[in-house]
Amino acid sequence: MSTYYGPGDALKADRIAVQARNIDTPYIVKGSGKHRTQSTKLRDSAFCVIELPLKSVRERGSRT
Repeated sequence: MSTYYGPGDALKADRIAVQARNIDTPYIVKGSGKHRTQSTKLRDSAFCVIELPLKSVRERGSRT
């Protein structure tokens, strides 16, 4: 499994597990349409792992 350390590195998945020494309070941001999304920041030794990839990525990877 690769680990990325550079600014701008991103994760996108259906479920991401996170751990950090300090987690900011979540706040609500506008999503698509009437949907709302939560956002927060992880600080001090933040680490994230994809537990469940996006459905479209899983389907593309399983084709032979």
